[in-house]
Amino acid sequence: MKKILIANLCLLLAFSARAQYNYPATKTVDSSDTWHGITVHDPYRWLENLKDSSVTKWFKEQSDYTNSIVDNLPQTDELYKQMLMLDSIQPDKIYKIRQVGKTLFYFNLKLGEPKAKLFKRNGEFGKEELVAEPAMWGNNYNIADYYIEPFQKYLAISAGEGGKEKNVVKFYDIAKNKFLPDSIPGLFAGFTAKPYEILYMQQPSYDVHVAIEDKDKVFKTHLLGSDTLQDNIYLSYKTNPELYTLDNSKYVSPFWSDDPACKYEFIVRSSVSPYSDFYYRPLHSKAAWKKIISMEEDDIYMLNIYGNKVYMGSKKNAPNGKILVMDLNNPDIKKAKTIIPEKDIPLEGEGSLTQSKNFLIATYIKNGVLMSHSIIDMRSNKVSKNPFAESTNLTYLTPFNKDNDDIHIARTGWITPLQFTYANLAEPAKGEKKFSFRKTVAYPYVNELKVEEIEIPGHDGVMIPLSLVYRKDLKLNGKNPAYVYSYGAYGYSTGAGFSSDFLLMAHKGMIIAIAHVRGGGEKGENWHLAGYKQSKPNTWKDLNSCAEYLVNKGLTSPEHLSCEGGSAGGILIGRAITERPDLWACAVPQVGCLSMIRQEFAPNGPINTPEFGSVKNINEFFALMEMDATLHVQPDTKYPSMLITTGWNDPRVISWQPAKFAAAVQKANTSGKPTLLQVDYNGGHGDSEDKFAGMKKEAKKWAFILWQTQSK
Repeated sequence: MKKILIANLCLLLAFSARAQYNYPATKTVDSSDTWHGITVHDPYRWLENLKDSSVTKWFKEQSDYTNSIVDNLPQTDELYKQMLMLDSIQPDKIYKIRQVGKTLFYFNLKLGEPKAKLFKRNGEFGKEELVAEPAMWGNNYNIADYYIEPFQKYLAISAGEGGKEKNVVKFYDIAKNKFLPDSIPGLFAGFTAKPYEILYMQQPSYDVHVAIEDKDKVFKTHLLGSDTLQDNIYLSYKTNPELYTLDNSKYVSPFWSDDPACKYEFIVRSSVSPYSDFYYRPLHSKAAWKKIISMEEDDIYMLNIYGNKVYMGSKKNAPNGKILVMDLNNPDIKKAKTIIPEKDIPLEGEGSLTQSKNFLIATYIKNGVLMSHSIIDMRSNKVSKNPFAESTNLTYLTPFNKDNDDIHIARTGWITPLQFTYANLAEPAKGEKKFSFRKTVAYPYVNELKVEEIEIPGHDGVMIPLSLVYRKDLKLNGKNPAYVYSYGAYGYSTGAGFSSDFLLMAHKGMIIAIAHVRGGGEKGENWHLAGYKQSKPNTWKDLNSCAEYLVNKGLTSPEHLSCEGGSAGGILIGRAITERPDLWACAVPQVGCLSMIRQEFAPNGPINTPEFGSVKNINEFFALMEMDATLHVQPDTKYPSMLITTGWNDPRVISWQPAKFAAAVQKANTSGKPTLLQVDYNGGHGDSEDKFAGMKKEAKKWAFILWQTQSK
């Protein structure tokens, strides 16, 4: 009798916990797939049909329900006001400065304005003039970037609507200070090596919820000022079927060097893998494309062209990366010369080689938090150290353009706001200068904080880098709210950049921790491969090890511990909390990959199979099952509170992935803690409609975390 009473009491408590949040009704269906003799049930498969009215109704109900809670959290307004205060410290946020002759172009997000605009000025002391603003494209557009034509006559300025990443380009005549009437019927893909000519790509649909095969994308060239009916096909499956892979795991894209001395044109065939295939042929010819670098054999992951020489980052027998140079007049990767051999710290990932007129800048970074550089004089291949001080966590050297050797220098760290100067690599003795229109500011709270860079043992004894930011006067009483951020995929490192949000939350007594887990690039390619496909469990086990360290040291406790990760970082968040729900109080998977067994059937899925695997491969199928957070949701389990986010226009992680996870947890959870699905209908892959909308969304997120982690 006593056992029956206890059982009934447990059922009553479980029912009470579920009933505390009256989620919108979610049906289940009898759906499944069988792979390699294993049947995988998928009761929320119906949510994948984002065109179905019942599905869109379900999302809207979930969104409204979430907003009814997070819009009324007690600390949201206070946090938003404090964010506005910190934002006002830097009245002009100037970035992406580029130069054409004496004219400086740059973006500026001015105080009180919701979106950045493109400006120019004639030299440092010239009058600031508006070039372009988002309203020129439409109400829900943001300017994404701008590109300088190799002959420096035109700009291509791109803007996107609502996070769709379908950028619309307008062309600007620099000398005449006016926009051209040209409107291309496709996606801008760059300038070619011919004056006034651009490349664009056409595809059957631009709906982010529709899968497009690579073979159905056509590249065309357009001469500015001409009718688009005169445009020519440059590359397509019909013209060059040999370049296409029909499983959509790689895509092809043409490109040209912006060095007029280069006499060749190129095609890259790539995926999310760090490596690529490269093809070339003589410039402006109809010759057959010749493959000069193989993704599978040569491990080349960066390519920079100087005249007819190509400089490359290679991980072939060098997991930390080495730099090679090859002559395009006689290209043979086996005869490429090593300019900088592998070092004991890794070359930064894609983009770690940048060029000025005569110099190549190679960027190295230790554990994601300490940056250094080597400088190659491409005229002689002489290598030297960076002549400018590397006095903060990160020191970025960015050339103005390839007409000179001027570089921007940006220094930053976890609690070091960005500091900007510029200098000349050819004449470093002249020192660094500052633009008068770009102000250096001081932030509050910095002096009350400390930073620790440590390594802690993972579940298997491997040492995991962990960055900590917290108040100097913090008491080790186990009651401090703590927040752990991580990513751990594609070999990307989480860099030690300044965040005013981190500054504010640390000031409020929260411990900020950044876990540099396996799957990232903090310790080179071997670190990436240690959290990849079958080894992916190391990623979330590393995160849980970092959480256990914080608890064991008395910095926090499971009742006060939160975690966040976005996109592919959703894998480690989803699996960390499903493997150890007892360890966490709160989780925020942002636009996360949370239904990995179905990943490759999403529009953006096949291109990601080189990183995560395919269900068609038996070993990778079992790895994907292990990664899938939705499959690991267990009934009648006490899960931490969750704010699960998605952008309706997200072209990278389709909205049904977070939705299916949210539905599964809402049904299974017995902790009495909320499981909320937040849908941004004006956003995409983590972005927002404008600065203020983004800040409000962040204020709600932090208010949710504080609500769930602060001592009651």
